Amino acid sequence: MITVDQELEIKAFLKKKNLSKVISNEVYDHFVIQISESMKRNTTFQEAFLKTKIEWKYELEMVKADLFSFKMIARIEKATLQSRFKSIILSSVVFTLLGFSVLFFLNNYFHLLQIGLLIILLAMLFYNFVFKKMKFREYYELSFHPLILRNLIIGSVLFFGIGYFTQNTNFWEAGINKVFLIYATTVQIQLLYFRSKKINVLL
Repeated sequence: MITVDQELEIKAFLKKKNLSKVISNEVYDHFVIQISESMKRNTTFQEAFLKTKIEWKYELEMVKADLFSFKMIARIEKATLQSRFKSIILSSVVFTLLGFSVLFFLNNYFHLLQIGLLIILLAMLFYNFVFKKMKFREYYELSFHPLILRNLIIGSVLFFGIGYFTQNTNFWEAGINKVFLIYATTVQIQLLYFRSKKINVLL
């Protein structure tokens, strides 16, 4: 049977991996079960603990969180994080397509969509700051978030690529910038929402 001190040793090991609370709890449960099973076969705690750490070595290996990030996180955390990023991008693309439709078919209502997004963004910022869910330093780091950096790269490719093929330097004023801003704003809103819920999105 695992003692309280041994449980603390397991928790201390997992804490070094900077796992989110949910994943940390799940991995901790697996560690306890696997170690307990090994100890039933007359294995010492340290031997069982070492064996379990070796079995989890790949999942708990520290890797770069993202191509555009210098943060190191456990591989098991990265898989969850990348899945979350894909969800953010997908929902942002869907909303952007909706904005694109409004721009071209209901142009008079497009400014209402922009105002609505701005209000939501400001509300999320207000909530995060007032209830101390986020520090100003963390908001500053938002500017260098991997998804934000991707937006800048995509925007640059669109600007120079479309400008080159169309030979039109004013194409950016034709509404493309408005649609792109909807995408960027939607991404920021979702990042702030996840941050307010203390869900790991590298903030």
